[in-house]
Amino acid sequence: MIKLSVSRAAKMLGISRFDIQDQINSGKLQTHEGYVTTDSLRLAYPNISFHSEQDKHIKKMQKIKNDAMFKSNLTSAVQSENEIALTTVIATLKSKLYKEEIRNKHYEHVFEELNSKLLILEQHCHSKDKEYLHKLQRWIGRQH
Repeated sequence: MIKLSVSRAAKMLGISRFDIQDQINSGKLQTHEGYVTTDSLRLAYPNISFHSEQDKHIKKMQKIKNDAMFKSNLTSAVQSENEIALTTVIATLKSKLYKEEIRNKHYEHVFEELNSKLLILEQHCHSKDKEYLHKLQRWIGRQH
């Protein structure tokens, strides 16, 4: 089904827009979304030929329009799929980041505990062992 404007239909039939509008108002011609269809024109004018060069041009333009709409819908679908994929990736990365933050807090707590245990050990160790203990504390401080 090819949809034509009232002006285009009138030109094809060789009559005025006013005549087409009268036929629409009287019910002789049916419209679809504000346009006259070639199917309706064939019913109202069974003797007219729709195989002129102009008709071929109209059909070609209608096909281009339909193809463009299909591609537009396809592009929208691909964009939606991409958005879903990106949202999934973002959610996964957020989850991994959260787990790493928890792990990092755990290690910070472990280093703090180790430092406090080394301070206690320093208080109770022999003076000749304190030099090694201080080296260990400095090393841990650099790692933390």
